[in-house]
Order: sequence, then structure tokens, then C-alpha cells
Amino acid sequence: MLVDTAIFLGATKARIIPTDLVPVQEDIIEMCRAPACESFGQCANCPPYVMTSAEARKWIRSFNKALLVKYDLPTSELFGPSRMEPFRRMFVLVTALEDISRHNGFERCAALGAGSCKPVFCPKDTCSLLQGEQCRYPDLARPSLEALGINVFELADAVGWPLNRILRSTNPETVPFASLIGMVLLG
Repeated sequence: MLVDTAIFLGATKARIIPTDLVPVQEDIIEMCRAPACESFGQCANCPPYVMTSAEARKWIRSFNKALLVKYDLPTSELFGPSRMEPFRRMFVLVTALEDISRHNGFERCAALGAGSCKPVFCPKDTCSLLQGEQCRYPDLARPSLEALGINVFELADAVGWPLNRILRSTNPETVPFASLIGMVLLG
């Protein structure tokens, strides 16, 4: 039911997986360090403010399973003035699935988005959580898989969803399609 709902809500693919399939690695969090990611240290849902990879591994394993979702899009959408829109759609998707899961008997649920919520929701503002205030988008803002040390490429490969690596230097004509991966942990 959750897989069908994910597809209905816009996921290209969805699958329920055991949480022991989720690879959590310290070096993934290290890849977030500036200058690689401009959100490093700028958002409460990003390193170094989120849990360590060891804490994340233990936390993820405390859930029974996870709903993994994939959203395919033209690579060109990740460049230009609307480049954060696909990431916003993923946050909307996983938080909607988190809410639906909770209403369908999963008392413990936790959504994880794709990329940092900072440039998506608060691109020009300081993260309010880091100022001791309430999040401006508590119903949507979540950590990303990468922020917790999840190796998204390894995970996608394990479920048969090979991904293209998209960098700032990627030519959308050479690599025409990209994918974003989100997850809802289910306990």
C-alpha cells in the first residue's frame, strides 16, 4: 500500500527494504564538509549538527524497515534558477509519506529527504533552529540521507536502481537523467 501511495504521489519507484540494507558510512558525512556543500554548518539538519554516523546507524537499525523512494528527472532541472524545486518536491513527498505511514499504523516514522533543506526552504535566511528558535518549516524540513552518512549510491545499487553521478560540471546533454532518493523509516 505504501509503495503504491508513493508512486501515486509522484515517486518514480518505491520499495520497502529492511533497514540492515542501509549503508551508513562516516566518509559520506565527511563529503558534506565545506566547500563540497555550502550547507555544512549552516543548518540544524546538516552536519555537524545531526547525529554521527555511528549514532545514525544505531538509530536507523531501531526501525523495522524503510520505504525507499526514487524521483527521476531531467538533469537540466538541477541547473538554473529552479534547481531547488525537485528537492522541494522530494521533501514534500517523504513528509507526506511519513504522515500517511503514521496514520496507517506505524507509530514511529522518520522521513529523510534528498539534499539539504537549507537552500530549499531558507536560502537567504539563517537556520532558525541554530538561533534557538522554532524551524520555519517543521512539517517539511528533514535531514537528508547523506547528512546521516547513508551511501545513497550503494543503497540504490543494492535495490537495483543505478544512479548517475551529477556534479556541477555535469553536462545535461551527456547525462540526460538524474535521480533523487528519499526514505521513510518505519518502526
